[in-house]
Amino acid sequence: MDLECSRLLPALCAVLVDPRQPVADDTCLEKLLDWFKTVTEGGEEVSHYIDSAVLGHLPLLPKSFASSLLLLQEHPCLVDLLSHVLKLQDLSPGVLSFSLRLAGIFAAQENCFQYLQQGELLPELFGETGPLGQAAWAVPTVRSGWIQGLRSLAQHPSALHFLANHGVVDTVFSLQGDSSLFVASAASQLLVHVLALSMRGGAEEQPCLQGDDWPTCAQKIMGHVEESLCSTATPKVTQALNVLTTTFGHCQSPWTEALWVRLSAHVACLLQRDPVPAAHSLVDLLLCVARSPVFSSSNGSLWEMVAQALSCLGPTHVGPLALGILKLEHWYGLGFVRSPKVRRMAELLCSERDGPAPVLRSAALPPAPTMALVGSAEAPQHAHHSGAPGGTGTAEPGVRTGGKAVDGLPGF
Repeated sequence: MDLECSRLLPALCAVLVDPRQPVADDTCLEKLLDWFKTVTEGGEEVSHYIDSAVLGHLPLLPKSFASSLLLLQEHPCLVDLLSHVLKLQDLSPGVLSFSLRLAGIFAAQENCFQYLQQGELLPELFGETGPLGQAAWAVPTVRSGWIQGLRSLAQHPSALHFLANHGVVDTVFSLQGDSSLFVASAASQLLVHVLALSMRGGAEEQPCLQGDDWPTCAQKIMGHVEESLCSTATPKVTQALNVLTTTFGHCQSPWTEALWVRLSAHVACLLQRDPVPAAHSLVDLLLCVARSPVFSSSNGSLWEMVAQALSCLGPTHVGPLALGILKLEHWYGLGFVRSPKVRRMAELLCSERDGPAPVLRSAALPPAPTMALVGSAEAPQHAHHSGAPGGTGTAEPGVRTGGKAVDGLPGF
């Protein structure tokens, strides 16, 4: 940040909190957020105008950490902005959302988090006494900004304690069923991120965890998922399955095996209901778990569940599941599917008249995507979406998915 930008910051903050000067174009706020991200992530830019002797007092901190904290200290207008946005009743939702996201950008660095916590600013912005009880909360932009701010903030152990102790996780649970699909999706993704962050410690190398051994945030999230899987409300079941699918698709560390051991019985119980709830999401989950390298040497419990699904799901959903199994074999080689029974069932289902097997054999299949290494923090983000082996999102030309006809072929 150069001297000119430093000089303009107080005036900028004053404009943002002045209802008489509304921001006409929200893209300006997005550009400002991008600029703050660049400044906080590139400490060398801020150090241009900070005395090098000051930086010398913080030798153990990365330059970006030191400079971000000094940016807050040298510009109290930024903290004033964050502390005043909730006190202004007629502030625009766009500015409130911007402020929540800005707070998350700074709080992503633990020393800045502690600095903002000194004045109890973060509980005011993200806790139960924050925007949740205000009229602005009814605006999806504000709820989205709240989630995005938390997503940025959740990067270190102090953030996990904050999330667990201020009712934040419970609010995220409720937002999974939000009327805005964007907010609902972001809430589920935030839960997956918090779960992965909380399990990043000792659990990484301890796949056989007991329930009491899970970190606090992880226990809360898993308790919620278990409760949702047992719910008689299909939307609740769908939300839980989607969280699990995203988790197994993005996180491929050993602790995910313990996660599956803990929850697989609840997932299997869904197949005993009539009708099976959230069948499409259940198919996505089974294929995603089967694809994970963490389970490449697991016992047959997963394949037993897949076999049960192949025998009890309706045609609309059993077709994509059977096709997904054959695609796994095609991409990763004969023997990837460790259950001969499942392989035979999939082949039988896909060899019936008008089944997908002839189309699968004749389709020009692309090369198999590279599987993420076991223990990596995240798998490729497209792993369980379109084009991934076994996925049900988008198929090759001429292949039917989800029971719908493609290229003139009848549906399942």
